[in-house]
Amino acid sequence: MINQVEGGRSVKFGGFTVLDLYGTWREMGRQYGALAQKELTETYAAGIEDNLFGRAGKGRDAADSAALGFYANYPYRFKELLAGMSETSGLDFSQHLLLNAIEVEVAGEIWAGSGMTQAHCTGIAVWGEYSSGPLIYGRNYDYFGWFRDLGKNLLVTVYHPCDGSLAVAAIGYPGGVYMTTGMNERGIFLALNNGEPSGGALAYHNRVPAIAELFMFLLDSPDLDQLESFFQSTRSNFAYVIGTADDQTSRCFEWPVFDVKRRLSVKRPGLMVATNHFTEPSWGLPRPDDAKFSWTRSRRQNLLNLAEHFKGSIDVARMKKILDTKLKDLGATTDNTVYQVIAVPGSMSLSLKIPELTDWTDIPIGDFLRRQDG
Repeated sequence: MINQVEGGRSVKFGGFTVLDLYGTWREMGRQYGALAQKELTETYAAGIEDNLFGRAGKGRDAADSAALGFYANYPYRFKELLAGMSETSGLDFSQHLLLNAIEVEVAGEIWAGSGMTQAHCTGIAVWGEYSSGPLIYGRNYDYFGWFRDLGKNLLVTVYHPCDGSLAVAAIGYPGGVYMTTGMNERGIFLALNNGEPSGGALAYHNRVPAIAELFMFLLDSPDLDQLESFFQSTRSNFAYVIGTADDQTSRCFEWPVFDVKRRLSVKRPGLMVATNHFTEPSWGLPRPDDAKFSWTRSRRQNLLNLAEHFKGSIDVARMKKILDTKLKDLGATTDNTVYQVIAVPGSMSLSLKIPELTDWTDIPIGDFLRRQDG
């Protein structure tokens, strides 16, 4: 089913919706708000009303203040996008600011009061001797299990800015203007993992949020070398591990608030595994406690072992099985894996799954990243 509004369109693939947006940032925001009214409204009700205000008990004034603080250092183009959404979605601007901060505010508040330990994302890229063909990048996005309920409205949003930027596809929850998983029209893919076990919990609130910076990186990076230059030139506001890839290779950047290092200790050419701790030896850091930090070492070792076992035979079907293997079965997927993505930059294709909600769904993202004008 295809819907069209003001030059943008939405297309359904199984349980997932692709938004295909064109124009200025304000125009793309208007298209987004109109096309995703249902997804935005339902996500606000479940994520903000039920969980932030209900389950976490956070007051509206405090939530608004925190959401505004998160937005304050945003690049102007993204502020325009949010403004455009609020013109057509049926939600007001303050509600959009809360949606934009849902993974920061909602999850942060509930986590802080829960005493829970949770997993924080896993990635694996295979190429060369490990892949049976092209480079394949698989990732688990891990957060609170109740985010799976929001997953029924997970969006793949493709932006075609008229300002000369590259077209970019972002995978995430409705209303979020940032990048945790995405690909641009040149086939540059990236995926964000929490890096707190090695980089610490220090956060800077006077910097552009790193998840917004990653969006800008993809808009402006035609290749991995350009992408790396942005990492080397930009200070993060929090500690992250960022896996990146094109159709030939994968690079991993360990990105705390005070520095950034590209992981150079490649013992297994053709294989990159990223969890939540830094493995580049030049940091001189001890390995983090596994139980305290959501089994980051076990998840990494399990994926290394699976990659060795299936070396040379890993295709998309095999990667799906690897990502479907749970931690207790010597894989990396946990009860906090809220969605999964497989990217093949060479063929510009994605596969998405929400555990216990959808099957693996293939999306020809290249068909959307190519501009309508050719």
